[in-house]
Amino acid sequence: MATPHIRGLLCLLYGLFCSFAYANEAPNAPSVTFYYGNEPPVELLSQFDWIVVEAANIDPTEQRLLKQHGGQPFAYVSIGELDSWRDTDTPLPSDALVTKNDAWDSQVADLTHPAWRSFLIEEHVRPLWDAGYRGIFLDTLDSYRLFAPDGAEAERQQAALIEIIHELREQFPGIQLLLNRGFEILEHVPDEDQSCLYQQLTQVRDRYRLPAIAIDYVPANNRALARETAQRIHAEGFIPWVSVPQLNQMGVGLIEPMPRRVLILFDKANTEAGELAYTSAHQYLAMPLEYLGYGAEYLDVNGPLPNDLLHGRYAGVVTWFSQPLTNAPAYSAWLQRQMEHGLRTAIVGLPGVPLSGALGNLMGLREVYGISPQGLTVVDHDDVANFEGLPQPLPEPQTGYELIGNGLTTAHLTLRDQDGRQLAPIVTGSWGGLASYPWVFQEANEYQKRWNLDPFAFLQRALALPEIPIPDATTENGARYWMTQIDGDAFVSRADLPGTPFTGELMLSDILKRYQVPTTVSIIEGEIGPEGLYPQYRSVLEPLAQRIFALPWVEVATHTFSHPFEWESLKENDLAGQGETLAKFNYNMPIPNYRFSLRREIEGSTDYINRHLAPADKPVKVVLWTGNALPPEQALAIADELGLRNMNGGNTSVTHSNPTMTRVSPMLRPLGRYLQVYAPQINENVYTNYMLGPLWGYRRAIETYQITDQPRRLKPIDIYYHFYSAASPGALRALHQVYEYVLTQETLPIYVSDWSDVATQWYHTGIARHLDGGWMVKGADHMRTLRLPTSLGWPDLQRSINVAGVREIPSGRYVALSGESDATLYLSPNTPQTPHLRYANGRITGWQRHSPHHLYLSLAAEQVPLNVELAATQGCQVTADARMEQRGNSTFLTFERSHAERIEVNCAKR
Repeated sequence: MATPHIRGLLCLLYGLFCSFAYANEAPNAPSVTFYYGNEPPVELLSQFDWIVVEAANIDPTEQRLLKQHGGQPFAYVSIGELDSWRDTDTPLPSDALVTKNDAWDSQVADLTHPAWRSFLIEEHVRPLWDAGYRGIFLDTLDSYRLFAPDGAEAERQQAALIEIIHELREQFPGIQLLLNRGFEILEHVPDEDQSCLYQQLTQVRDRYRLPAIAIDYVPANNRALARETAQRIHAEGFIPWVSVPQLNQMGVGLIEPMPRRVLILFDKANTEAGELAYTSAHQYLAMPLEYLGYGAEYLDVNGPLPNDLLHGRYAGVVTWFSQPLTNAPAYSAWLQRQMEHGLRTAIVGLPGVPLSGALGNLMGLREVYGISPQGLTVVDHDDVANFEGLPQPLPEPQTGYELIGNGLTTAHLTLRDQDGRQLAPIVTGSWGGLASYPWVFQEANEYQKRWNLDPFAFLQRALALPEIPIPDATTENGARYWMTQIDGDAFVSRADLPGTPFTGELMLSDILKRYQVPTTVSIIEGEIGPEGLYPQYRSVLEPLAQRIFALPWVEVATHTFSHPFEWESLKENDLAGQGETLAKFNYNMPIPNYRFSLRREIEGSTDYINRHLAPADKPVKVVLWTGNALPPEQALAIADELGLRNMNGGNTSVTHSNPTMTRVSPMLRPLGRYLQVYAPQINENVYTNYMLGPLWGYRRAIETYQITDQPRRLKPIDIYYHFYSAASPGALRALHQVYEYVLTQETLPIYVSDWSDVATQWYHTGIARHLDGGWMVKGADHMRTLRLPTSLGWPDLQRSINVAGVREIPSGRYVALSGESDATLYLSPNTPQTPHLRYANGRITGWQRHSPHHLYLSLAAEQVPLNVELAATQGCQVTADARMEQRGNSTFLTFERSHAERIEVNCAKR
């Protein structure tokens, strides 16, 4: 592990940013972070202006991502010492390394020695420069004092230090330098004690007008103290960074990025096909986490576990094991260490390790053994343990715990057995929470489960999730997203209607031409292409596909070449048509002489559609995954390489007859550095029992839209079906019913490619709390909505930047952002009285607020006439090429076309 060495007095470090001593004035104070740990959390670090890292721990992709929001990475360089772990291409002569620094196991260099200078510049700085670093953090500038504390030799070392920095500037034009101490370079000021250091830092700030950074350390588990310390440093006029001495924990600076990732540990060895999508944590906990604003990262508990302190990097750890772990001792020790340093853990199902000894004491729990189901009664419970109903009769418990210790653990379900012992299977405490089998949910069969546990409330309490503005991928400008997609299956089939037309013909005439809304349409090359199963129909089906793709409201997609049905069972070069799934399909279509290739499936089918079917100016934009929709990481990598968005997967199909949140899937499946985007709702296959009946079953998707809207808006609307829905009158009629229902809703129609961008960016959007109380948003040009907990109040539109408006509906309070990548949200207890956007069925394309009383905006809807509501406009002049109606304090604008080039609101000062 590459760990640079940091020096300080009384655990304090002081640094300054400069172009050496030539800066004329200090810029606006930047936010600064220092992080030297392994596997850096780039989604948090990239929210800072200056990002100091150990480059040995950063790969090229991470380096690129560090700059994604305009931040400047600085690579750590020890200018006065050679770290023991750092290799050298050329051995240094013994007289270049004068003494040893035992505190950091490093060797102190003679700055005047030519070999040291050559090593420093050619072997250390130049590779960093060639790798793209334009900022360098120079540490150990005063290490020469270990062998030359003062006198002529110290002056020689100082002069050499200045020469080295001059040479860096000459060799690397434009290099940005961040110096740790090195006050001698400015004016030979000694640093005997902390008071003198403070004076020196003040001089850097006031006399040289340079930003001055102060770093302080606090215990890893005391986040409140870290915030207080950062505020104190900031109040003194310095730029703060507060972390731990190893600088391997996300700390607090001018901003505190909110960790929006939860680390989900799963037991890969005991998971079907080793596939995280089959884990209970992914199927049942990822969705509630996403609603609360947190994305999941998955890690195999049997592999190496992170060594760095994770409190501040993750919102917490979540586990859901089904049996004891094989590496229980190592995992138990790791978990205890992380919990002792403040990382909260939500344990569902089996904990995987005995909760005894030091770990049990830390959690305030003692396992109860020998529990008899006879005479078991519920003593007490709260809503955390009664979400969709308590089991009746009570199930036989597998585990239960007695509360011990300081009384800081809360029981959400308390039972008493026939011996009078009380036990608690669902608890939360200062360490996290635990929900034991069989009290998580009732299970009638694989498809019929219901929660006993409230997963939203449990996760909120167990992980102590703070109330923050929550990035939201369901809504924009107060309207619910609506997308429509057609999987290419059965394009070659014929409808059960007079004349037996191809399903594609009927879909074109009855659906696509009637409902002129953004629609993403795919075909399977292996059905209609010359190398597929039905080349005899090519002369009819290719022109039909061309006519569909030529429709202005249709987006072009591929549904692969051979339609894999069970992705994890297919290997490269497998002969097509082998194997059998549970649904009695082959692993992919039995295309003669074809051997499976991921690149042929994605790139090959894309190329075929672009060459033969799609208009020249409208190439394929999306890959819609097929079959069980569990593509491997390499498939996602190929799609990303081609610039294709992706969607499909998940199984959201909750209905009034099975109204359980266990039937609502998550939005995303992370694989390595890629994200699979699941369809918001499942297609008609599930509602029609795989088209075996009832064929009108897809109209029950309306129930899914309703349940995933209130009381919580969990999903956008997705009208998702196949071409075979045109094969029968009942299925076609159900499809019309679904369209007609959705047309009555307040929606923002959007293409699959655009929503895929929204969902993907949701995962990466940064939310940081500034020391001045504002919320900084990074990466919000696709994902443009924040959902506000009511306790946070309302947006202060006069102070906020790139915040367009707000709308409160039964599902929540939704803040609309302008579409710029960055935004700043300030809050107020009062509803905004400044004119703002309340609702629109289109997206903002331009936004300017010249003053609280003067607003310009432009919007564009996809393929539908634009409708807009502006709030707080009473007494204002609204100018737009639209029909306008004033209702109370709002102005409603109805446009004949899909876009508004300019809307102006001008109000007299109030």
